[in-house]
Amino acid sequence: MRLGNAYAYCKPSQNVGLKLDLLRGLPGYVGHATSRINRLENQDNYSVKMMRSWPNAYGSALNCSVFDGHGKKGAQLSQLLANKLCSSLDCREPSWGKQDLMRLVQEYARRFPEGNYWKHKLATFDRFYDKFIKNCNSKQELLLMKEGDTTILGQNGGRMIFDKMGNIIDKIALLTELDRLRLFYGFAKFDLDQCCDLGTAAGSTASSIFLYPYDDPSMPTDGGKDDDSWIISHSGLLKLIVTQVGDSKIILCDQDGIAHALTTTHHTNSSRERRRLSLDPSRLDPDAFGETRFLNNFANTRSFGDVAGKPYGISSEPDIFSFLIGNTLHLPRSERSKLPFNGDECFLALVTDGITNMLTDQEVVDLITSTVNSWGLRKATPQFVAEETIQFIQAIASKHSDNATCLVIRLSNWGNWPNVDRTGLQRETKLMNAQSNETKLN
Repeated sequence: MRLGNAYAYCKPSQNVGLKLDLLRGLPGYVGHATSRINRLENQDNYSVKMMRSWPNAYGSALNCSVFDGHGKKGAQLSQLLANKLCSSLDCREPSWGKQDLMRLVQEYARRFPEGNYWKHKLATFDRFYDKFIKNCNSKQELLLMKEGDTTILGQNGGRMIFDKMGNIIDKIALLTELDRLRLFYGFAKFDLDQCCDLGTAAGSTASSIFLYPYDDPSMPTDGGKDDDSWIISHSGLLKLIVTQVGDSKIILCDQDGIAHALTTTHHTNSSRERRRLSLDPSRLDPDAFGETRFLNNFANTRSFGDVAGKPYGISSEPDIFSFLIGNTLHLPRSERSKLPFNGDECFLALVTDGITNMLTDQEVVDLITSTVNSWGLRKATPQFVAEETIQFIQAIASKHSDNATCLVIRLSNWGNWPNVDRTGLQRETKLMNAQSNETKLN
């Protein structure tokens, strides 16, 4: 199956369900829905794209992203990101390197001289580059994998995966230095060149996945580098790259129906973020809603835009996570446990905080799986369950509830989770409480 060169979709600003014909033909593989809920404007945006030139060695990659805008021009900024951010990464082998990133940090320091954040990053640039880009020894991958399997960890935190003959396929991190440099540089360059021009009245989170076939010799290939049939067939292992700026979440459902958060939120309650920003917790006071804000204004410690916070560390530097997931048909049974989630995962969900402020990760997963269990696989496609998720949020929302966006990406084990709803009672209670509150108001 060839999907062509124009498989892409970005949500329009008017919150209208515009779709390209090719995306209409894939509701069983990628679902998407959004709503302003009870806000005057929907500042959420999202995009679904096929990337043709990155990662260059593997042909096409499916890119899905959610963006949660804030501020007077938040919708404009999140739309800009949906239209252009990941497309700006989709280029042939870049010619820039470490010195280009250093010059970009110098430009940040020149443009935002008020705080010490960029001056400090420039002064410690070599150490920063070696740790987070060259060697990728931040251990972020390890923090999100199963604990206790240190014997199968590779040299730089990657998992050791073996072919049928016992030969090591991949013993290092799944991303190369160039891959990580492309993401760091690309995000920071886009933020400085395009997002900061919108002024102080715009900011946005950005959470993305890049999904593409693993270069596995046991995986059958049918059509060459431009063949996108892997989206449909799921015939082998896949590389999943996750980037995170802000607090929109990416959740994976494993073969047992268990939710796994693939991202960590960038808030002041994170000790890692407090260290990065040199924050003293005793000096952080909660606002009227009980949420601690950075510089008495920002809910997130990383974002695109938010120019007023740029001198003090409100940056678009992404957390980068890499995982090996997918169909384990061609993997020896003895090696499946060495995958981070044991393989044969069911789906991915990308959701903004309008959903995660009201539902736990497991509740999001159980809402999707129980919907499929109730309606059946023919009816309950990823498109159907994404829409049902938004409708549930609308049903339990209060008058202050935020915009909500949900993307659902089908994986190899879709529909084969256990027929168990672990959080059904909690969701039912939330629905009954919302109905009770509405009755009292009327």
